[in-house]
Amino acid sequence: MTQPKHWTPERIQTFLRAFFGAGNDAWPDMRPDYVHKERTEPFVKVLLSGGDAPIVLPRWDADSQQFAMYAIARDRADVTKTAELIEAFAGPTYIYCDMERGGLRPARLNPDDPVERAILDFAGERVTFRLTTAQPSRYRQSLTNALLLMQKTYIRRPPRLWRAVKPIGRLIAEFDAALAAGGEAASQDLLEQLAAAGGLTATNLAHLRLKRLDRLGVSNKVLAFPNLPDIVHQDPPAAVKGAILNAVYTVALEEPLARRDLDAVKEGLIAHGRVVPELLVGDPRSYGPQAMTVVLLAAVILDDVTVARRALAAIEELDQAPQIAALALSEAERLAARPVPDAVTEASSEASLGADASVPVESWPELFSALADGSPTGKQAVEDEVWALWPTPAQNDDVLAEFLDGLSDGEAGELWRAVGSFLDAVGYDEPAPKSAHAFIRNAVAFGRYSPGDLAVLQALMDIALRASPAADTYGEILKDVSSECSRWIAPERASAALDFVDRLFLAACPDVDAREKLCVDLLAPLSIHRHRLAEADLAFAQRLTHELGLDGLAWAVPAEEGVQDDPLASMPASTLLLYSLDEAVLTRCREELQKIAPAVKVSTAYDHVGTPQLREKARRADVVVLATRCAKHAATGFITQHTGNDVPIEYANGSGSASLLRAAERGLRRTIAESV
Repeated sequence: MTQPKHWTPERIQTFLRAFFGAGNDAWPDMRPDYVHKERTEPFVKVLLSGGDAPIVLPRWDADSQQFAMYAIARDRADVTKTAELIEAFAGPTYIYCDMERGGLRPARLNPDDPVERAILDFAGERVTFRLTTAQPSRYRQSLTNALLLMQKTYIRRPPRLWRAVKPIGRLIAEFDAALAAGGEAASQDLLEQLAAAGGLTATNLAHLRLKRLDRLGVSNKVLAFPNLPDIVHQDPPAAVKGAILNAVYTVALEEPLARRDLDAVKEGLIAHGRVVPELLVGDPRSYGPQAMTVVLLAAVILDDVTVARRALAAIEELDQAPQIAALALSEAERLAARPVPDAVTEASSEASLGADASVPVESWPELFSALADGSPTGKQAVEDEVWALWPTPAQNDDVLAEFLDGLSDGEAGELWRAVGSFLDAVGYDEPAPKSAHAFIRNAVAFGRYSPGDLAVLQALMDIALRASPAADTYGEILKDVSSECSRWIAPERASAALDFVDRLFLAACPDVDAREKLCVDLLAPLSIHRHRLAEADLAFAQRLTHELGLDGLAWAVPAEEGVQDDPLASMPASTLLLYSLDEAVLTRCREELQKIAPAVKVSTAYDHVGTPQLREKARRADVVVLATRCAKHAATGFITQHTGNDVPIEYANGSGSASLLRAAERGLRRTIAESV
């Protein structure tokens, strides 16, 4: 972190006078005779010293008895690092709110509030964390002490004259991987890093945001995306086109297609699909059934035989017909069968799939080779998701694993671009264990232990273990995962550690000693800091310890040292919907919630597409929690479309039971906070 050059001493003084002016009684007008100034002065001195520690300043409203601490990153590029520092020193025990969607997020400050207006004028938007506590004063003092210790520790660290900046390509690869692994919060953090780092055009950033919104299933936000017509006009990658077409299907076509109401279908497509005509150019084979349905119906409305024939040929090649709405298929087939002049037939033939420009990369081995060579064709293949047309990587598992293990350091770094595509293609059903293990070795060798990397590493371990490896291979996998786990395990990453342990318990175990060693390595640091664990994490850690027979780990926490929130057992009656494609995870999360929140009725779903039963569950839910690893828009979009407007939707920051449980706790607490 560095002090921005425009933060002159005069500007800092102006900011401090405004911050401690109207609306803030923590140090009224910074009067030297104020009796309690010693509580605030240490934080002010850090700012005035000109160092590079995060800025922390208190706010107290004597009339409303409201207290908050504002932590300000000195640069947008430092937001993620600042969040990690805050969570390491003060979360989750002392932080009561703003732990939004799986991690600490910068607050949206109110420009009409004089104190927050002062922060906005001084530091700008989306760099400030607003931290509050429960009412008792001891929590406020604990938060204050923790943040002051954070600043002092940061100041005493060894000086560094440089900042390690990740290349844009690596950030994009980490974003894709986090998205594929279900790391919702991590993918958002990486988007913010990409925006702060520069080097990407606004259009390219928009493409990434649209892909993320599609994965989360928030179709309305996709169609309301700023400047969407301009983005479409610039011929975006196929993955982005597919995201927009998916959103049109969910918002405009799903219900009228279910009723087989062609007139309503046409009205919906005309009303919500104004950008669709420009999306009909190019090879549609990477589209899922929903996007393909939109293409068919758009061809019918536009009376475009060429587009209809191209889409129908793709559907036949991909064997998608059973997943396409019958009304769309019949109307498109009627159009495609219509006699047309020879000139039009010839043009249609030239635009058919066989006459499209050939795809330079046509298999997983070719993709890995192209990426290792740094070829732009490999990067383009990942961006366009052409791998969706290929057989599963499981068919080339031996070849891919051998290739990964034979790479130089530079080539191995480039291959990380493919890990997100690999996770999506493998899914839960067809593991490619040797390749997954090779990617694990890649992650360990390059020290990939950010929150998003951990979600990826857990997903890779899951793939490797689902194949029920022999004892020696099992031991090697666990040894690789455990090799540097002490570098990243901390209370703020408890859910990630618990996800690893949970997967180890669920998987077949040919080597009990190896499993026990890794589980102890993962759980022991959490046990030491158990008073800082969130309630859901603590409860699940106790369960795992009992299931694995690890009697040496203690989890009892005195009431006065534990988390400050009201226990989940006091939650009023409500209905919670859990969605994941991993049925075992759903079962364990539901069982745990029934223990710690007995008044909450928990329903689960693992549908790949929308169904009447899923619609009913979504409509009845008071809280919805989604795990997005391997999930497709067909299900997540369906759920969000049928959930009430005021119903909280939380996303697990990973694919394990602990991540889903933590998200459920977050969602339940949000309903209580919003009802007060």
